[in-house]
Amino acid sequence: MNYKVADTLAFTRESGAIFGCNFLRKTTFECDSSVLECLTRISGWRSADDIARIFDIEDGEDLENFVGSLTAAGILVRQDTVDAEADGAFAKSWEWGIPAALMHFCVQNNELMPVDEAEQIQLRKAKKKPQPSLVKTHGNSTKKIPLSIDLEACDLLSVMARRRTRRDVSLEPVPLQAVSDCLFSGFGVTGETENRAGKLPLTMTPSGGARNPFEAYLLAQNVAHLEAGIYHYSSSEHSLLPVAGVVDTPADLVGGQPWVNDMACVIFLCAHFERTMWKYSDPNAYRVVMIEAGHIGQNIMLTATKHALTACPTAALCHAKVSALCGLDDPIMQTPVYALALGRPRNGSLPISSSKDL
Repeated sequence: MNYKVADTLAFTRESGAIFGCNFLRKTTFECDSSVLECLTRISGWRSADDIARIFDIEDGEDLENFVGSLTAAGILVRQDTVDAEADGAFAKSWEWGIPAALMHFCVQNNELMPVDEAEQIQLRKAKKKPQPSLVKTHGNSTKKIPLSIDLEACDLLSVMARRRTRRDVSLEPVPLQAVSDCLFSGFGVTGETENRAGKLPLTMTPSGGARNPFEAYLLAQNVAHLEAGIYHYSSSEHSLLPVAGVVDTPADLVGGQPWVNDMACVIFLCAHFERTMWKYSDPNAYRVVMIEAGHIGQNIMLTATKHALTACPTAALCHAKVSALCGLDDPIMQTPVYALALGRPRNGSLPISSSKDL
């Protein structure tokens, strides 16, 4: 059986000790400098006997235990295994370097903290260190220039001012047309442009290089004239295609947040990094893809507000479960990033705002 050093390792020092992480497998371990030195001498696939010579291990049982511990920690990968396949896929596909990969893969499928527990932590922290101010004011400065605003005179600003995240929703079905408008506002292709490399889609949100890295999947639960299930939204054809059946507990897809179970539908934004990576090798492009999710989400939230719906955003995703339901087949280059749950607020429409409210 052959082994190689994983391509998905990162190391750091803390309190004089060396710690490592396999960010693809999300394993961590402590090691010393002698292990690091030996790892630098393992190139490509090597047999267990080769590894024994490099680490100066003579006893066969000791070698078996040692190699087993390195493999379990994610330091080595064994040939012809699932871990080796994933490691090879990363080395072949990912072009944005280790720092971006650490950020991306280390936040996948994490166990999420309940709201009550998170709030208790904030309360304890506030006793030791007051939280920073969440706005910056100009105070009594004589140089301050007041600006006027009239929400009644601008329909768009009026809609923006009414946007609220309301998680308490009624069980009344939402209209299919409202969901259609939300999908179109976030993803719909409205035209095209081109450069020397070919044609590029244009949408209602800015996209780095017009690479259009996001696909939308709709989890329908209570949408009028639409059967419950998972659908893929075609941004160019403005149509839905069923891809999976009913989901019993949608909260399981978003870190156990129970309020999602009552929502009429959930829109998942799934990134296809290969589209952006094909043009941009600079790892800053990863950041651009994340920013684009925010652009899309804001359009969806404002369109939902126009239809008197609430659109609740969340990035607390169970990535593997969402990927499986949506049929994403490349765990390195395709992943859910963001979700927006739509519903009708339980106590009627969203607030009507005016400039007097500001």
